[in-house]
Amino acid sequence: MQHVDRTIGVAAVALGAVALAACSAAPVTPVELTAASSGAPGNTLILASFPPPAKRAEIPPAAPSPQTLWDGGHWNWNGARYIWTPGRYIERPQPDANWIPGYWQREAGGWAWTEGRWKS
Repeated sequence: MQHVDRTIGVAAVALGAVALAACSAAPVTPVELTAASSGAPGNTLILASFPPPAKRAEIPPAAPSPQTLWDGGHWNWNGARYIWTPGRYIERPQPDANWIPGYWQREAGGWAWTEGRWKS
C-alpha cells in the first residue's frame, strides 16, 4: 500500500511539472519600427505578435467641463501581453477640434497601435 501511495505522489508531482512547463512560454518582445517605416515622423511603432482582446465596456463619469472629451480605454502591449488602460477625459486644444481615437491595426509584422490624435 505504501508503494502505491508513493507512486501516486511521484506521478502527481511529474504531472504538475509538465502542466507548469506547458503554461510557460518565452516572453515575446515587441518589434519597434522607426518613423521612416511607420510613416509617421517622430513616432515609434510597436508591433504585438497577436491581436488585442475585445475592448472593455466603460461608462464615462460626468464630464469635468464642456471643453473635455472622453477618450475610451484601450489595450496596450507590454512586450509579452496586453494591459488595459482605462478611458479618460482629455481637453480640446481648440473649440472645433475633433478627436480621432487610437486603434489597433494588422500590419505585416503583427498588430500595430496608432495613437489617437486631434484633427481641426
